[in-house]
Amino acid sequence: MLINDIASVKKHLGGVQKTMNWATWEPFVAGAEHSYIIPAIGWELYDQLTTVTAPSPKQKQLIEMLQRALAFFAYVDGFPQLVLSIGDIGISVATPSQTQAMGKWMYVAATKDAAAKADRYLEGALQYLEKFESEFPTWQTSEAYTQNRGRMIASATEATVYFPALQGSRRLYLNIRGYYHQAEEEFIQPVIGEALYEALMGKLKTPGSSLTTEERKVLSLCRKMVVQFGFAQAVPYLNLNVDFRLVSETDGILNEDALGTTRLNAIMVQSMNVANDKAAELKRYMNEVASATILPEYFSSGLYTDPNERKNRRPKNDPRNPHFALY
Repeated sequence: MLINDIASVKKHLGGVQKTMNWATWEPFVAGAEHSYIIPAIGWELYDQLTTVTAPSPKQKQLIEMLQRALAFFAYVDGFPQLVLSIGDIGISVATPSQTQAMGKWMYVAATKDAAAKADRYLEGALQYLEKFESEFPTWQTSEAYTQNRGRMIASATEATVYFPALQGSRRLYLNIRGYYHQAEEEFIQPVIGEALYEALMGKLKTPGSSLTTEERKVLSLCRKMVVQFGFAQAVPYLNLNVDFRLVSETDGILNEDALGTTRLNAIMVQSMNVANDKAAELKRYMNEVASATILPEYFSSGLYTDPNERKNRRPKNDPRNPHFALY
């Protein structure tokens, strides 16, 4: 594991004044690795980082950043049990002498703060990994790299660039990611065509590939579409909790009010309007610049329209049409 002793847990959590036993924390550390760290960096890089005996400076820095995130993920996962006294005679609230049970507001504040730190630290580690990816060839050839980089929006940081309201939240990004993928299939491909889409995705998945100026512009507009379309699709479901009751709204436990229907509808309409505006801008741009050598995949598709022909187009003089238009 990335963390193998209680001293490392204390080091990264900070502010620990009481005794902590590794046997108590080990299950939470192991669980957090499997739930959060490994899905983010992949098994290949995880195995390398946990077995390396003489890490390079870059590897050492990455390990430190991942350990910091892992400590807080373990803290979040372990929090419900850590405030309880569990044994064969039952479960009770742990209240050692000269202490009192934690209040609900403190429990909520502590878990939210720890979760925010965990997300922020992991996103920081992934930013570092992306910045110095050439130093981590194992990462570049891993399945996780292909899956992450083979999408238009590959991280919370990238999503925030095109949709600042996300505020770099990895937790929110993971909740929306499936809708981003859906947006690529339902909104992007019909606009740019399957051939150009596959060409762009192929370059994103291949380390060292370079994009042309026109491809970078297309990709930028596509990403703006994806984050808006994806968010609009996700909004109705972001305040739902899926558990043994199937689906329920979460509201009272955190003493927070769920967004009303009017506000939700306004957010969805705004996101859809922005996405449609970007789609129109993207279409105009591709029609203006596409040729046999520039964006050839789009130019040779049935989606391309010569902008000059569109300007000179006149309506047919059909006597069955009672309407007319001035051009």
